[in-house]
Amino acid sequence: MNDKILIKLGAGKGKLLPVVQEYLKSLGMQKIENTKKLVHTFETEKYILEVTLLRWEDIKRYSDKFDMIIYGSDQWLESGHKSMVSLKYFEQKNCRLSLLVKKELVNKQLDYFKQRKVATSYENLAKEYLGIKQENIVSISGSVEAAVTLGWADSIFDIVETGRSAEENGLAEYRTFIKFGAILATKKTEKIQLFENLGLIEKQEKGKVIAFDGLDGSGKSTLAKYVVQNPIMNTKSKVLIAPYSGYIGIEAKALWEAGKYYEWATIIGKNHWKAPEYVNSIYDRSIITFMTDLIKAKFTDDEILEVIKTWEPLPDILFFCDVLPEVAQSRSQKRNNDKDEFDELKSLQEYNNLYIKAVEFIEKYNITKLVRLNTNREIPKIINEIEKELEVLKEYNEIKK
Repeated sequence: MNDKILIKLGAGKGKLLPVVQEYLKSLGMQKIENTKKLVHTFETEKYILEVTLLRWEDIKRYSDKFDMIIYGSDQWLESGHKSMVSLKYFEQKNCRLSLLVKKELVNKQLDYFKQRKVATSYENLAKEYLGIKQENIVSISGSVEAAVTLGWADSIFDIVETGRSAEENGLAEYRTFIKFGAILATKKTEKIQLFENLGLIEKQEKGKVIAFDGLDGSGKSTLAKYVVQNPIMNTKSKVLIAPYSGYIGIEAKALWEAGKYYEWATIIGKNHWKAPEYVNSIYDRSIITFMTDLIKAKFTDDEILEVIKTWEPLPDILFFCDVLPEVAQSRSQKRNNDKDEFDELKSLQEYNNLYIKAVEFIEKYNITKLVRLNTNREIPKIINEIEKELEVLKEYNEIKK
C-alpha cells in the first residue's frame, strides 16, 4: 500500500500545456509526452502528483475536486471564483487582450468602435476595459476574426499571441489593453503550507492586506481582480475577498435595511472570511463603504472608530477609487441590466460626497495608508500607478524588517 501524499492538479490543456510543462520542470519532473492522455502521474519520495488535463470550463466547474489548478488569468478575470488563492504566476510572453480592427480603420478614435458592434468571447472584460454596452457586444467563441469578415461586427476584442491570425484576416491590432499570464492556484487554503513543505510552491511570507473601495462603477472590482491575478509586487499567494457579499454579507444586509448600520458594519467586520496570515488579501470594498452609512446616520467619530477596530487587520494600503458620479453611472449601466437605487445619479452624487468625507476621516485619524486613485482614466494608466504605490509599500516593509 502506497502511503505517500496524493496531490491532485487540474490543468488547462491546449495553449496552457507549455505552462504545465514549465511547472513540472521546476519540480524536477519529466515533461508530458503523450498530450492525448488526460491523466498523468508523477511520483517522488514525498508525494504523488496526479495531473489531469481539462478545458477551463471543466476546471472551473470541478475546481474543488483538485488540490491545485493551472489556468489562464484571462479566464479567471472573465468568470473567476472569489475564493481561489493564486499561488504562482507564469508569464506567457506576448499573450495580451487587444482590440483588432480593419486595417483601413486604424486611424479612427476609440469612441468610433465603442459605438459599434464588437465581437468577443470576453463579454465582461469588454465592458470593463473597453467600456461598451451589452447591446453592442456580439458574443462568439472561437474564430472570432470571422465576425468582421462576415459583417457581424466592426471590431473584435480578443486574446492575441503572435497576431498572425489577425493579419491573415485583414485586421490590425488597434490597442493592447492588458497582458495576461497563467496561474497556479488553490481553493484549499488549509493545504498551502503542505504545498510549501513538499516543495510544490515557494516559501510563503507574511501576507499583506490591500484594499480597493469606492462607488459602484469606480473600477474597484476590476482593479482588485487584476492585482490578484497578475504579478504586481512579486507577491506570492493572493486571494480576492469581497466582504459585503457571500453568506455573512447577505445575512447582515437585513440589519442595514432596518437602519441598524452599526450592527451591520460590526458583524461583517468581525465575521467575514479572512485569509491566513501568509496569504495576501486583496479586498473588493473595505472600511470606507460602511463608513459612508455611519457618517450619513450621524454616528460620532468614537463610534466609527470602534467599528473600524472590528475589521482588523486593517489594510496595509487602501486605494480609494475616485470617480465622477456620471462616469460611475455610465459604467454601471453598461455592466449589467439589474438596476437599484444606488445606480441613480442622485444617489451616486450623495454617496460620492459621503465617500469623500470617509476618506478625510481616515486621513484625519491616520488609520491606514490611503491612496486616492483617479479612476476616470483608462485602466492601464491606473494599474501603472498602483504598481508604483505597491513597490513603495514593499520597500517600506523591507526597511521595517
